[in-house]
Amino acid sequence: MSEVSSGEHEEAQATLSRRRFLSLAAAGVAAGGAASMIGPVLWDQLSRAGAAGSPGNLGSTTGRTLVLVTLYGGNDGLNTVIPYKDPSYLSSRGILAVDPSTVLDLGDGFGLHPAMPQFHKLWTDKHLAIVQGVGFANPNYSHFESMDIWQTAQPDDPSGTGWLGRWMDKTGADPLRAVSIGPTVPTLLTGAKVQAAAIAPGPIKLPGSAADVALYRSLADTSKGEPSLLVEAAHSNADLLEVNTVLGPVLDKARTNPLHLTGAEAPSTNGSAAALAIANGGGAQSAANVLSTQLSVVANLLLADVPTEVFSVELGGFDTHTEQVTTQAALLPQLDTAVGAFLDAISSTKRGRETVVLVYTEFGRRVVANASAGTDHGWANVVFAAGQPVKGGFYGEPPSLTNLSEGNQIYNLDFRRVYATVLDQVIGVDATTFLGGKFSTVAFV
Repeated sequence: MSEVSSGEHEEAQATLSRRRFLSLAAAGVAAGGAASMIGPVLWDQLSRAGAAGSPGNLGSTTGRTLVLVTLYGGNDGLNTVIPYKDPSYLSSRGILAVDPSTVLDLGDGFGLHPAMPQFHKLWTDKHLAIVQGVGFANPNYSHFESMDIWQTAQPDDPSGTGWLGRWMDKTGADPLRAVSIGPTVPTLLTGAKVQAAAIAPGPIKLPGSAADVALYRSLADTSKGEPSLLVEAAHSNADLLEVNTVLGPVLDKARTNPLHLTGAEAPSTNGSAAALAIANGGGAQSAANVLSTQLSVVANLLLADVPTEVFSVELGGFDTHTEQVTTQAALLPQLDTAVGAFLDAISSTKRGRETVVLVYTEFGRRVVANASAGTDHGWANVVFAAGQPVKGGFYGEPPSLTNLSEGNQIYNLDFRRVYATVLDQVIGVDATTFLGGKFSTVAFV
């Protein structure tokens, strides 16, 4: 791991504790066994890369870190960034319309959902960009196909590799360049030759007795002439033990040495089972607050200067066909609290000041409410970018509420322009290679 002075370490840790963010990690991360890993990773590379210096040693030309937040289910952007001064909004949304007197004003006739005060503060500080009218041609209403399109960046054939998986394939085989916090690696971080590491926020529990532990460790040993599958299994066990050794102390030290604790008790998950309950595209609702648990892991890894350039986290439950008001009132505060606390926790560190959070979902919702106090699958939506490198403000054109197609808002900004911006300005590579064509950037970074 890279070395920092004791003063820098204390400053970073105090910042994290001041927001009570470490308590979120403690809820989802057990002592001594901070993480688990899926995929063929040699974890001693982590120590070597950290000792060598900054994340730039892995290929970044900007020194920045990208954190992708995927909202599964199709969050209703129209009730998240609300055109509350447009008469068509109130007439179209009916009982689902957010009370104009409660919105958090953004200017230009728009406001944030009242459950998003941390995002509003980021906006006021000019560190929140809202990209409007984002989508792709020939949209569909399938969770899975739409998310595949977003994660592969290949609308015509979304069955291939992820857009960041292709970046990993092209620019270096070290999967530690990207880490997914969760039990699996999403498509966006899967390449043809390389996939990211997956770190679960729940604990590793090795067998309790000395004999059992010795037996488990013996499974990591290989012998000459063993079948290839046994060798691969042994390597996986060795990797699991190594990540417990290398990453475990980083997060455990943060958990057991919280400095300068202030404020009310932070929300937490209901144990490791809740921490691992990351919903998929089917729209199942996550336990509280799964996203904070994931982002607390990312925060601790950033504070430890782990040389990872891209992190992926996710929150599900946004498929609001019924009772949308109640569901959004439960989920949007989780997003707001998690992202706000995360950015605050890392704000005093160099890594933190160069971190960009990108929040997206697979599609928007239909403009007119359905008969079940909800909304059905739609098209165009908003994308958020947040962090100190972000140039706050509105980008793109808000789609019309009256000129609709099949009852949906029509996109006017290809989502690959957002990716081109991230690749160019955050990761520091030519986006054309990874997006299959030239897409103009958006000036939010």
